[in-house]
Amino acid sequence: MKPNNLFLLVVLSALASACSKDISTQDMPEVNDENCKPETIKKINDKGTQQEFASKCLHRSGGFQPSKKREW
Repeated sequence: MKPNNLFLLVVLSALASACSKDISTQDMPEVNDENCKPETIKKINDKGTQQEFASKCLHRSGGFQPSKKREW
């Protein structure tokens, strides 16, 4: 393998691993009535964790109903 190809392979693999959604920098709090308040959700600094936690709170409450699939 040429040195240029090896360098390109290393850079691409580093970029691919850096884009992983599995990496969380902040622990998610327990999903309950107290933690699902908007003020508590805003305190979560990591945006990915914040969005995932808000989604779990929304689905937990029973008030969220996804729209029905439409056939156009």
